[in-house]
Amino acid sequence: MIRKDFRRSFAARHPLFRLERSDTGVRWNRSAYYLWWEFLRRHDGYRKTCEKNGKGDYAKLYKDFGDVHATDFKEWWSTESRGMRLFSEPPAPTGVVALSDKDMLDLVEQGRDERTLIVAIPLDYRRHSITKAFNKLLTEHFTRKRGEKRVQSSKARYPLARVPDVAALQVTLECYDLRQANLEKPLWWIAQQVGVSTRLTPKELAGVGGSTVSKKASMTAGVSRKLKHAAAIIDGVGKGIFPAR
Repeated sequence: MIRKDFRRSFAARHPLFRLERSDTGVRWNRSAYYLWWEFLRRHDGYRKTCEKNGKGDYAKLYKDFGDVHATDFKEWWSTESRGMRLFSEPPAPTGVVALSDKDMLDLVEQGRDERTLIVAIPLDYRRHSITKAFNKLLTEHFTRKRGEKRVQSSKARYPLARVPDVAALQVTLECYDLRQANLEKPLWWIAQQVGVSTRLTPKELAGVGGSTVSKKASMTAGVSRKLKHAAAIIDGVGKGIFPAR
C-alpha cells in the first residue's frame, strides 16, 4: 500500500459532498468535474450509447465514464473511485521525505511523473558537496514556472483542457437547457431569465422606452454566443475534452 503522504490530488477543486469548501475542494455542484458530467449528459450520441449499455459510437469513452444517466453525480463519482481514476493526478509526495526501498517501488508502480524527482544521496559525502550537487539538480529539473497553473501541467487520465471558469460554465449550461426546453422563445427571453449581459426593466418589457430594441439585440447576441459555446463543450466531452473553447 502506498504511503498516506503520497496522496493523489486534482488540478482543479474536487467535489465535496459533506463540506461546503476545503483547501482543495468545493461543494460538488460548484466543481468543474460536476459540470463535465452534466455536459456529457447533454451529448446525444453518448446518451444513445448509454441506452445500448455501452455499445455504439462512444463505446470507448463509455468504458471510462459509464452511464452518466443511471445515477446522480455523487454515486457516479464514487462508484469504483471513478472520479479519482479519471481526473486525479498521479500520486506524489506532499513534502520532502526519505524513501525506503518499498516506498520508492510503490511510487514508481503507482505512476510517478516528473513532479517527483527521486535522488540518491551518498551520506558519507561532505554536507557542502551534497548541497551543491542537490542545488544543481534542482536547477536542471525544476521546470515549473512561477505562477503556472496546475491545469497546464496535469497528468490526469482526463485532464482539464484549460482553467475552468465554473460560474461562466454554469450560465452556459443554464442557457442551453432553457433553449432546449423553450425552442419557441426568442433568445433575449433566455437572457432575461438567466441574466446574460443585462435584463429589461418592467417598462422596457411593456414596450416603453427607445432602448428596448437595442437591448434585446445585445441580449440575443449574448445568448447566441453562450449556445455556440455550449455546443462546442458538448462536442468536446464526447471526445474526452473539457471545457472546449
